[in-house]
Amino acid sequence: MRADTAAPPQGPTLAAVRHRLSTAPPDLFEPEASVTALVADLAVELDGTVLAADSLARLDGDLGAGDEAATTRRVLVGLVCWLVLDPAVRGGPGVREAASRLGGASHWMLALVSRVQHELVGLRPDRDWVLLDEAREELARAFLRLGGVLPAGEGAAEAHDRWLAVSTVYQRDLVRAMAVEQARAEELERALAAQRAKEAAAQYANY
Repeated sequence: MRADTAAPPQGPTLAAVRHRLSTAPPDLFEPEASVTALVADLAVELDGTVLAADSLARLDGDLGAGDEAATTRRVLVGLVCWLVLDPAVRGGPGVREAASRLGGASHWMLALVSRVQHELVGLRPDRDWVLLDEAREELARAFLRLGGVLPAGEGAAEAHDRWLAVSTVYQRDLVRAMAVEQARAEELERALAAQRAKEAAAQYANY
């Protein structure tokens, strides 16, 4: 089997990630929270990486735009950092393997910071990510999936199916597709009914 088609390694349990989210400090939701500094400090803690000033400035610009989306991105980045800080989440061999594929722990963390915020921004009120069971499930699964690992005890197909079941974007798109399909079916039924009525009228006129 080719390496790029191999199943991702096993990561932490979903329960561990969900529990970690439930204990997120309230400071992460404060507007003055400096998540850029948190990212920089976390990179140093993970593997001694000192992030370049220009990359931090870009991140700070993205997160400090002052609009609602930027506020939500800051919260999501803070929650990602909170998860990565947990040794139970980042310390397993599967996570170390996934991190090594991306060039090290700090690169892995930075990829998660970017991917999670872009995937989940604007989908839920900020505090729902830690207060609601279904929101914690979605964020936990997004974190593991985008981090290149499977929830411990789940195979790739099972993890994928369970992700689709909780993904707000997928479920929203599914509802839209079903609505479009239903509208097409109704339109077809109306067209067939009109054709039947036309044919019946033509037969009646021939008598």
